[in-house]
Amino acid sequence: MPLSQSEALLLKCLEKLGGKAEASSLASSLKQPVNSIFPLSSLLAEKGYVKTTEIIKEKFELTEEGTYCAKHGMPETRLLRLLSSKGGTVPLDALKTVLKPTEISAALGWGRKAGAIAIEKGGTTPLIVLKRTLNIELEDVIKKLSKDGEKSALTPKELELVSVLGERGLITLKETKQLIVEMIRGIRPSGGVVSNVLTSDIIKSGQWRKITLSPYDVTASPPSLKIGKKHPYLEFLEEVKEILIAMGFEEASGSYVESEFWNFDTLFQAQDHPARAIHDSFQVKGVEPYIDAPEEVIKGVKAAHEYGGKTGSKGWGYRWDIMIAKRPILRTQTTAVSVRYLSTHKVPPVKTFCLSKNFRPDVIDSRHMVEFCQLDGIIGNRNMNVRHLLGALKEFTMQLGFKDIKFTPGYFPFTEPSIEAYAKHPKLGWIECLGSGLFRPEVLEPLGIKFPVLAWAFGIDRLAMIRLGIDDIRELHTSNLESLREKGW
Repeated sequence: MPLSQSEALLLKCLEKLGGKAEASSLASSLKQPVNSIFPLSSLLAEKGYVKTTEIIKEKFELTEEGTYCAKHGMPETRLLRLLSSKGGTVPLDALKTVLKPTEISAALGWGRKAGAIAIEKGGTTPLIVLKRTLNIELEDVIKKLSKDGEKSALTPKELELVSVLGERGLITLKETKQLIVEMIRGIRPSGGVVSNVLTSDIIKSGQWRKITLSPYDVTASPPSLKIGKKHPYLEFLEEVKEILIAMGFEEASGSYVESEFWNFDTLFQAQDHPARAIHDSFQVKGVEPYIDAPEEVIKGVKAAHEYGGKTGSKGWGYRWDIMIAKRPILRTQTTAVSVRYLSTHKVPPVKTFCLSKNFRPDVIDSRHMVEFCQLDGIIGNRNMNVRHLLGALKEFTMQLGFKDIKFTPGYFPFTEPSIEAYAKHPKLGWIECLGSGLFRPEVLEPLGIKFPVLAWAFGIDRLAMIRLGIDDIRELHTSNLESLREKGW
């Protein structure tokens, strides 16, 4: 059976190495990467010229900390060495000269447990006293592993000590696959060497008469190359940003983990509002409850909730609890970013947007996700009204290419009047895509804002569904390349 040039070279190299060799040795001799030996040896095995054997070897490798200990000695070794050189007694602070801060506690614990040291009171700092010297067996093992980490080379006693090194994070066990390639005696290549390369030199020298060329189909089509490109959903989001920036908006951003104060309280949502129940927001553990807001803002929000503050309204008429406001949650709306922005931009005009993720424990279906993207925006200036709001929204949606948009009255705790918008999906019909309105005085007054502010929040994922022609919101996040290509994305 004829061989390719690469197969013939490998077989010739194997013969020079005595007919049997590891893949790494063959790769070194051929000056090729070791991963190229695996497919070539597999082809030779199929043709009956060699046999291959895979061996799994276990090897211990030192971590960065383990390498340091192999070079400088185990912490306990350095501790005993210091004590011996200083006459058997050193102050606790002196340990910093030979031990890293993270090693001191462990070294002292080992020394006391082994009876090698004692800690005694002395002046302003405790004294470390040497009681007896010990042979640190771990020292010998880690030095041996730094030279040869083969598990099979260790004695049973050394294996016991190795487990201690592993617990201390000084070593890790790695599995390596080794391939042994062995020639089958008495079998020689037949049919010559097949070459898939025909150069001008081979033609001029006449060498082409001595080689066998692999068949070449001139009618075959070249392989299809898939060009990499951005996900269409990400392209849509970038287009949204470009339009808003061209309209004079400034982009703002904020943290995913937010306090209920900025997510709900500043937006005049009562603390007993259904949206604040645990089933409508994700509570976050492991984060210290905290409100990063000026004291006058906190007091203003409290007053607005309890009796309306200086706005003239009656508020919600309950006792506002600052501990509830401090609770950390995953942000449920990018409007939290808008009010944060307002708190530091009190001079009109104000024009900003935030396009980012939010999180709500919703039931996942064709229109809802637990994690979703929201486009939030505000426009603040003197003498602004609903007509300005509708004009800005109409301009934005027209630039995005959406013509079928209708507006209806709505209700939100933090805007008055409030407006909802619906966009027409070719399959799903009219779907809600926007909530908007003018921020209520109870929102603006605690922040120190003295001018009207228009606010709106698009469910940008739903607009993306219309633009991309899909009827399931989950398809926006697919990474299935075949599915993306089928859609022509």
